[in-house]
Formats: sequence, structure tokens, C-alpha cells
Amino acid sequence: MQDNTTKDLSPMEESLLIAGQEIEKLMDYYPCLRELCCKLRTDAYPAALFVGAAFLGTLMTRCSYSFYHRPEELRRLNYCIFIIGDPGSGKSFAERLYKVIADPIIRQTKVSTNAINRYKRKYKQWKDGGCKGDGPVKPKMLVRTHPSRTSNRVFIEDMMNAIDIVDGEEMHLHMLSFDSELDNAINMQGEAWNNKTFLELKAFHNEEDGQFYTDVDSLLCNFNVYWNYVYTGTSLALRHKVNASNVGNGLSTRLACIPMPKSHFQMIEYEEYDPEKPLDELTDEEKTLRMWAERLDKVHGELPIRDLVKCTWQWTANRMEDAKEDDSEADETMCKRVAYYGINVSMPFIMMRHWEEWNEHHTITIDETDERLCRLVMNIQYMCQRHFFGRYWDKYYEQLEQPFAPIRKRHTKLMKNRYWVLPEQFSVDTVMIICGVKVRNAEKMIERWHNEHYIERIGFGLYRKIHLELT
Repeated sequence: MQDNTTKDLSPMEESLLIAGQEIEKLMDYYPCLRELCCKLRTDAYPAALFVGAAFLGTLMTRCSYSFYHRPEELRRLNYCIFIIGDPGSGKSFAERLYKVIADPIIRQTKVSTNAINRYKRKYKQWKDGGCKGDGPVKPKMLVRTHPSRTSNRVFIEDMMNAIDIVDGEEMHLHMLSFDSELDNAINMQGEAWNNKTFLELKAFHNEEDGQFYTDVDSLLCNFNVYWNYVYTGTSLALRHKVNASNVGNGLSTRLACIPMPKSHFQMIEYEEYDPEKPLDELTDEEKTLRMWAERLDKVHGELPIRDLVKCTWQWTANRMEDAKEDDSEADETMCKRVAYYGINVSMPFIMMRHWEEWNEHHTITIDETDERLCRLVMNIQYMCQRHFFGRYWDKYYEQLEQPFAPIRKRHTKLMKNRYWVLPEQFSVDTVMIICGVKVRNAEKMIERWHNEHYIERIGFGLYRKIHLELT
């Protein structure tokens, strides 16, 4: 697709375009980069890079590496990816990549779920028949993909059962979740028994969790969380996950939130329908992705990438110096976990580039090109952190300096809805029109929001949201 370079781009759109152009320069070096970005705009390449890496890296679940923080502990390739864009912005590419790249995991899970469904049918027949004789034994199957509508009990049990013998030792394999609607993922996880926020937080570092419940069906256990997830959704959905009131829980610095570019009224290329072509036939690009997916699914062992880790350490040290010079605790916080994505996102492509060396000698010679890719990934992740969450972290540290937060009255659901439907900047007339209220009510609403520091005055009769979460 042609890129629209005649429009005035926002700073973020310009950064995405520059990053996409850098990715394009690396396509001749790294297998699958060109195939991942096929038919996408250049400024959508960063989103394709992170999504493709998450699926390819999950296939490399049997690998580990040593990081500069606590180097004695082996790390895993972990991914918490959100692709954020307006409706119709082209986010559906992620679903195509999921079906093509994650196919080895999806096929394996389908075999397992079919066996479990057969067991459930037999169990029902046995129970309906009066429970005569020994009942069917539930098979212990390998299930690694889960939809949003999955209970915690099923998810945790499947995660604990997902064990493979790697180089003579037991290793937990990663779960993988994908949903094309972040709103749907949030709603399906909204029930108390189904809320996976605590798992999302602990997945990035494979931290330990546990459950001790009284019901007989739940296991009493401690476990480490091995779970990679990729969701696509809108910026409004993202605000439900990360906002000013919960930014301190650490999810924002664990997430890679990559924006999709705006189309600027540009049409996609017209494609002629070919009735002779089978609907399930893979394109040449998809065949290449599928081939590498099958290969990476068999990779195992510790990754010898000390030079790459040094590269991430130096990048982080430079950003910390910048944050110190700017006296920005927000920048310091946001750059600390970027290095993990530098390794996790670049590693599948580096593995493919050094495929012959890895298979012959079990070594990977990291060179300047690999470090260039790694730095590019970190630059993308850092600028996206600042774009989506920077104002939240700035406000977080500003409020820490205040001895007491201002006392606010609780807002009704109607009041909250009215606040969020308003544009970034608005006047009394805007509130009257959008919220359907009289002038006196509009003035009272604005006065309350201003007194409680939810909005700020930027001109005569003109206000701007501060984007705090209404309580």
C-alpha cells in the first residue's frame, strides 16, 4: 500500500513512519520481516513486528537466556502485546498472523480439546446411566491456547499441565491468548471468578502466584505464570486497562502498546476476487511464515546472546542519563523494562538469521545488524510507552509530591459517562449539546470537574481534560 506523505503528520505518526522505514531497511537481513509486513502501510510495520515476534517467540518457549538483572536466573521469552487503533484501522492483520504463525500450537490444542470433549460426553453418559462401574478417566492433555471466555480454574490447570521435557529437565510451556477485541477480552474477564488481571501482571516476569480455595474442584497450589497474550483494540478499551488511577500497578511498563496509524482517507489497494483459488490456500508469504513457525517450534536450549544483553544494558543506561538530566522520574520508570522487549522481540528474527550457525554449533554471533534491530525495538517500545502512558506517570509522580490528594465526591455513572464522551477540549456549549443538558447544569458540571482537578482552563470559556479516572 502507498503511504500518504502529503498529510501533516502528528509527532507519533511521524515516529511510526520513521520506525517503519527502518524496519524496511532490515527486511533483506531477517527472514519473515517482509512477510509479516506484507500489504501493510509502512507506518504499520512496528505493529506487525511486535505481533509477529510474540507468536514466533511463543513457539520458542523452550528457550531461555541470562539477563543483566540477576544474571544467575534464566529468563524466558515473554510478550504482553496490545495493538491499539481506531475501528477499521487494519488491526485485523494480527488475527491473520495468529492463525498462520501459531498454527503448531493451535493444532496441538485442537487435538487436546477434542479428547477432552469426548471425555465430557462419556462422563455425562456415565452419570445419566446411574454411575454404574468405573467412570471415564479425564485425560491429561496439552492445551495452550485459550479464548477470553476461560475460567481461571481451567486456565491455571492447563498452565500447570503444560510441561515438556527439555534437555532432560521439566519445563513449563507458555500459554498463548489472542483476541481481536480488547473490549471483549476485558468484558469476558470482568467477572470476579474470571478476572485475569493478576495473571497479566505476573506473566511478564513469570512470577509466582497461587490459589487456595475451599471448593473441591480447585487445586491448592503455587505456580509460576507462563502466559503470552496479544490483543487488539481501541484507545478507549486501553483506558479501561491502564489509566491515571491504576498506572502504579505496573501493568503499563509490562505492556507493549503499539498504535496503528490513521488512514488519512486513503483506500487500500483493490484486489480482484479469484473464484478458482481455494479459500484456505496460503499465499507465498504465509507459506514462508508457516515454514519458519514449524522450525522455531522445535528450538530449545539457552540462548548465547551476551553481546545482545550488553547492548540493552547500554541503551537503558543512556536513557537513564537522559531521565536524570531531565529530572524525570516518569521517564526513569518507563525505560526500566524496555530492555526485555529489546531481546524478546528481536530474538526470533536473530535466530532465523543465524539459523545455520545455531544448528551446526549452537552459537549465535551477534553483530552490529542484530544490535541495530534490538535498539530499534527498544526505541519503538519506549516512544509508545511515553505516547500512551507518559501523562499518567507524570501525574503519578506529581501527586506523590503532594502530602494529601484533593478530596473528591464520588461521581454517578451518568456523570462519568458524560465526562468520557466529551472531546479533549470543550466549552459550556459543547457540554450542553453532547450531554443534552441546560446551560446551568453544564456550568455546574464544569465547575465541579475543575474544582476536583479533572479538567483545566486553557482559555476564556475553554477547558481541557486532564484524564484522571473519575471516582
